[in-house]
Amino acid sequence: MIDELYNGVKERSARARTLAVSLGKMIGRVSKFMPNKIDQENLNVNVVVDAETYYNNEYLGRMGILLGAVDIRTLQFILLQVTGYERSDITSSLFNASDLTPKLADNEDPGTLIGNVILKCEMLTRLDPLGRGEPVPADIIPEPQSPVIIPFPEMIERSMGINRGKLKLGFLDISNSEAKVSIPPDELNFHALIIGTTGAGKTSFVKDIIASLLTATDDEQILVFDATGDYYHSFLPPDITSSQVKKGVEEFSKLIGPINGIEMDILFPLTVKWLNKFAKERTEEDITKAYFKLYLDPLINYLKRQDVKVEVSIEGRTIELQSGNWKSRANVNPFYISFKENRRAIHKLNPYFSEQASHFLKIFSSNTKDIDSLDEFIDSLSEENFEKLQVHKSTRENILRGLYLLKETGLFDIRAPRTSFKDILKSKFIVIDLYNQDLDDFSQKILVYHLLDRIFQIREIKMRNGEINNKQLLVIDEAHRFFPSNRGGEEDSNYLRRVASKISIMMRLGRRRRIGFMFSTHNPSDLSDIIVQLANTKFVFRTSLDISESLGISRSEGKILSWERNGVAYMISPWLKQGKLKLRVPVPPPLGHYDLSRT
Repeated sequence: MIDELYNGVKERSARARTLAVSLGKMIGRVSKFMPNKIDQENLNVNVVVDAETYYNNEYLGRMGILLGAVDIRTLQFILLQVTGYERSDITSSLFNASDLTPKLADNEDPGTLIGNVILKCEMLTRLDPLGRGEPVPADIIPEPQSPVIIPFPEMIERSMGINRGKLKLGFLDISNSEAKVSIPPDELNFHALIIGTTGAGKTSFVKDIIASLLTATDDEQILVFDATGDYYHSFLPPDITSSQVKKGVEEFSKLIGPINGIEMDILFPLTVKWLNKFAKERTEEDITKAYFKLYLDPLINYLKRQDVKVEVSIEGRTIELQSGNWKSRANVNPFYISFKENRRAIHKLNPYFSEQASHFLKIFSSNTKDIDSLDEFIDSLSEENFEKLQVHKSTRENILRGLYLLKETGLFDIRAPRTSFKDILKSKFIVIDLYNQDLDDFSQKILVYHLLDRIFQIREIKMRNGEINNKQLLVIDEAHRFFPSNRGGEEDSNYLRRVASKISIMMRLGRRRRIGFMFSTHNPSDLSDIIVQLANTKFVFRTSLDISESLGISRSEGKILSWERNGVAYMISPWLKQGKLKLRVPVPPPLGHYDLSRT
């Protein structure tokens, strides 16, 4: 009986070792001298590593690294995380620390360092390494002498359930692993919030996601509201003469594969002032060439100074570009708001209108069939109109002031080529350029609010007709500029209330309409509370300790995060079994990404 048990355990031990070396690199065994403990409060395992292995693997000695054990009894793979170490000189076993021992104990002798190291580990998950089942919480005690490995990335991905879809986010930030982190693109329908200080990697991360979606998916449409000037030049090649950029491109290639160009559409809002100054002929090609000369040519000249060869051709509204293996195209779409097409929505165009003002404007605009411009509409509002409906003086003033503010934006009824917004929405990647036109803050808000409203209207009609065949991701950088916190002054109360209501509706109903939002900001306290609440997934890059703690990151993790390098973030999501994980993203991204102050 004993012999049979001995032979069975011996056979299982050999099978465990064979299995272990197929799953990773052997580094040690579960200790046979120190007890391992599993109960309601402890999931502790002690791993013994010899001195040679310890010295030859630089990541050993660091907290948080991931190991794996193959249990001799069950042949289950158990994922372990190192929580501490025990390391001492061999001579320490000869003396008590408090004894007055001979000076021999303090003599330098490197040979006494060649002793085993104890790794204190916590069990995380377990799974059948030969099966296809999902990982489950580690609830078994591994046998002493069970082999311990540095798992291959694929085993870490399986054990943590972190590589789950086509949208590649980055790598698990563990020093001994290149495990990939990915999610199904559908999870973006539940919205994301990106937080971090300037230069921490927020914009690079957004561009990584854009590149990943463009490369790996066919049914994802991306719309970026670019108020920072970081996205309109995304179709330009990365400056791989920079070692830092080259490293980011290589990281992205390891994550999802090489990217050799993209096609995008740029929506460029026109004003009369801009046209008179830069594109007097007002043809599509004239506008495109002016746009290229003003905003893209300086960047291409910068690339040429770095010995990056770039060839450009412009025809109509299309800019084609080639640089080595990089081939890309951008369509410049002139845009302005037509009163004639939006007469029924005039009461919604300015979110600063009061509720009463919107109500009466809706009545006035319903009788404007013969009016084709905003100027004509303003002129048509006579004292008789207001008195007939007994409009209060303050409401009358709000209406006229709001309409004149719309007129002053210069975004209405321009005599120039214009691309229909409905046609623009046929493109896969669209950048709404709010940066280069030098629009004031009010004009930018009007345009963003109007376009979001149009996107939702068009999506609603498609849903009713059963025509939704793709997903939409709306990216809004510096989101606090358009959706500020509810701590504004009395003057902004109408705007805050209307915008909060609109964004709440779009976010809450977005899942059914396959619309997802991705917001980016420095500080969530500057942002509408609704966005923070409804964004299911949060990515927290380097930021202050107070901010990271408010988002559910522990104080010790937050302290480390506040000093982290660029491109490292915590991902906090209900879709993760562990609630959060630390992520490393490729920086800079594999698309055009330049510091404009250096050009």
